[in-house]
Amino acid sequence: MRKNCLQPLSVLLLLLLPATGLCEGIAGCATIAGILSVYPPMTVRKSEGPVGSFRNGGELPGCRVQASCPTALISGEVDPADALRIYFAGTGWSEDDRLAADGPGVTAFVFRKGGISCRVEGGAHSWIQGGKTWTAERYDISVECARGPE
Repeated sequence: MRKNCLQPLSVLLLLLLPATGLCEGIAGCATIAGILSVYPPMTVRKSEGPVGSFRNGGELPGCRVQASCPTALISGEVDPADALRIYFAGTGWSEDDRLAADGPGVTAFVFRKGGISCRVEGGAHSWIQGGKTWTAERYDISVECARGPE
């Protein structure tokens, strides 16, 4: 008898979960992982679970994509962070300019859509030393998406 009760509950959850908007964020992580996988040398990892809230330091249910590769192997390509920014902007997400920052070779930004926030951080840090420009050997990028306050 208990099995019969679980089946309608699972059907109800499958119907209601898309209404929460969290599926869009998780599906977004799959798309983000796909975009980053286009860069052949990139190692891309995707996971679901708690992600850190950038507002209050708490944890929220969501998904995460992390990717990295030697910086030299993506030289001359469109920067992966820029590719993600183009994806978000072109699919109806709104950038929260209050949470954006750029530094030498690195960037951080947040896009929002339907109560889902996706934070992107990464790049290859660069600096000038002794009159010469240096760049980190690894390009690292991290994306976290979660339902959160607007």
